[in-house]
Amino acid sequence: MPLAASEKGVVKLLPLCYPIVMTKRQRTAANEIREAAAVAYSRQDAAVSPAALLGHVDESLHARGGGNLDARRIGARLGVPLKRLAAAVGYTPQGLLKNPTAERLQPALAEIAYILNSLRTLVDDDRSVSIWLRAPHPDLGGATPLSFILSGRAAAVIALLRLAESGQTS
Repeated sequence: MPLAASEKGVVKLLPLCYPIVMTKRQRTAANEIREAAAVAYSRQDAAVSPAALLGHVDESLHARGGGNLDARRIGARLGVPLKRLAAAVGYTPQGLLKNPTAERLQPALAEIAYILNSLRTLVDDDRSVSIWLRAPHPDLGGATPLSFILSGRAAAVIALLRLAESGQTS
């Protein structure tokens, strides 16, 4: 809604275009009501079940003690050794073995986890996920999605999956 300044306060234009001049005390009261409504609304949102809240997350890809993604678990899900995964996430194999949940790894691991979660939603079983990752894809120039992921080009696979999620396939 557009706001316009006035001598007595702020003029608010309502959807029906009736201007309302509010004093400072009225604005304060309106803000308090808005804040109370926001708190009540957030409490309703807090009542969402954990299963619904985490529906887009595959907890098996995360470390047990913390919430960070775990490179070992993602490598196992992809069916590749950590040595191959290390290059994809810009880490040395030794560094990945020593600290597979490092903060620095999280953005790259998040892309791969997104791919795995999206695939699991689209095809609904791990065998089909594995087949899709290893099958040459025409939109990737005949390369496999897994080879794109392991060469650090997960964004191309994500774009491909977003097209598939929207109903556009090659």
